Amino acid sequence: TWKVLGIIGLSFIMAIVLAELLLRLFGLAPTEGLATVNVSDFRRLPGIFAPNQELVVRQIRALPYRVAIDSLGYRGAPFPRDKPPGETRILFVGDSFIHGDFVDNDETLPAQLERVLGERCHNVRVINAGLGGSTIVDHRELVARAMVLSPDLVIVGFSENDVSDLGRPTSMWEQLRENRELKSRFPMSLLYGALRNTALWNLALAVRGRLNAARGAEVTPAAPITSDSDHAVARLRDRYEAELIAIRDLLRAQNIPLAFAAFPAHLTVSGTWRPDQIRWAVSMASEAGIPAFDLLPTLQELRLPAESLFLLPHDGHPSPRGYGVGASYLAERLAQLPPLLGVCRTPATS
Repeated sequence: TWKVLGIIGLSFIMAIVLAELLLRLFGLAPTEGLATVNVSDFRRLPGIFAPNQELVVRQIRALPYRVAIDSLGYRGAPFPRDKPPGETRILFVGDSFIHGDFVDNDETLPAQLERVLGERCHNVRVINAGLGGSTIVDHRELVARAMVLSPDLVIVGFSENDVSDLGRPTSMWEQLRENRELKSRFPMSLLYGALRNTALWNLALAVRGRLNAARGAEVTPAAPITSDSDHAVARLRDRYEAELIAIRDLLRAQNIPLAFAAFPAHLTVSGTWRPDQIRWAVSMASEAGIPAFDLLPTLQELRLPAESLFLLPHDGHPSPRGYGVGASYLAERLAQLPPLLGVCRTPATS
C-alpha cells in the first residue's frame, strides 16, 4: 500500500513539474505577478499592493510592462505618508484603466496627469490608487483607507464594465480578503513566496479572474429601459450610484472635493458601441453634484485610429498615447476646480 501511495505521489509531483516546465517553455503563463498585501501589511499600509515590488509583468507576451510599488502599497514613485506643507494631493481611484495595465509606471493616466499638472501647477502629486478588476464598491474601500494620506481631491475613474462588475457573486474586495488571509496562514505563509513565482500559480490566478468576470451580469448600454434584462441593468446602475454618493458623503464630511472621470472603451470611441453607458455615468455623477468629465468627445475629435489610443490588437486597455490625451484633458478641467484653482496658472498667464 505504501509503495502504491509513493508511486502515486511521485507521479503527481512529476506531472506538476512537467506542467510547470511546459508552461515556461512555451510562454503560456508568466512566472511572476503583482502581489497584494498580506494580513500584516493590510493593517499598517493604506495601499492594497505588497510594498516595495519591482517587476516586469508578462501577462500578455506582446505587452510586457514594468511595475514598481512603493513602500505604502501604491504604484508609482515613492512619497511620504505625511503630506509635506504646500503639497496638493490628488487621489485617483479606479480599475485597471487607472492602475494602467500593460503600460509602464510613468505612462499610466495618474502619472501623466501629475506630469501635465506639474507644468502649470505648484507642487501637485497624483496618487495611483487603481486596482485591476475593481469597481465602485472596491473604490469606496480604497478611498476610505487613503484618508490617512490627507488627499485634497479625489477622482473616481469610471470604465464601462464597472456597472456589470457589480453583478459578480463575490466582490474584488472580498476576494482580496480571502487571498490575504489564505497566504498569511500556515502552511501557505511558508509556501506562498515560492508559489507566486511559478507559472502554474499565475495561470490559476488568471483562470480564476476570467471565471469571476464571466459570472458578472452582462450590461448592454441601452436606453430607455425596455425589457426585464434592462431592468437588471437599471438595478446595477442604481447600486453604482448609491456607492458613488456614499463616497461623496464620506469626503464631504472631511471637506474633500470629489470629481468623476469617465474613460470610454475602444469600441465606444470607434462608434461600434453606443455611448449610452458613458452618458449615463456622467449625467448620474453631475446630478449628484459631482464634477464629471467625459473623455469620449476628446478622444473621438482627434480622429485617430483606435490602435493608436488603445493597445489593439493585443488588448483593449488604453495606450500611453491614449492616457496622454486623457491626462491633458483632465488637467485643463481640474485646474479650474478647488483645490487646484489656487495653485495652477491659467493658460492666459502661463
